[in-house]
Amino acid sequence: MSSRIRLARVDEVREGRPISVEAAGTKIALFSKAGTIYATENVCPHLGAPLIDGVVIGTEITCRWHLWSFDLLTGECTSNSLAPKGLRIFPVTIEGGEVWVEV
Repeated sequence: MSSRIRLARVDEVREGRPISVEAAGTKIALFSKAGTIYATENVCPHLGAPLIDGVVIGTEITCRWHLWSFDLLTGECTSNSLAPKGLRIFPVTIEGGEVWVEV
């Protein structure tokens, strides 16, 4: 069963400066790109690198360790068609200047 959890204020998540938070025992990375906030698990499914250190271009995050890229909307690995699983994505809602996710 999922839970709706407040993670941060919108002004805490600035473009180019992602933040890492923990909710329900899960490490989550929050990214802001072109006014949209994205929430992903903060662990690359490839070898466990922290995605908060990755590079966001458009709606893709690229892990710095081995350059695997993931779509921030779907979690699909866009750089390796043989990837066994994608990135866990969390639905984001903005209410009253705060960032909420479903975990």
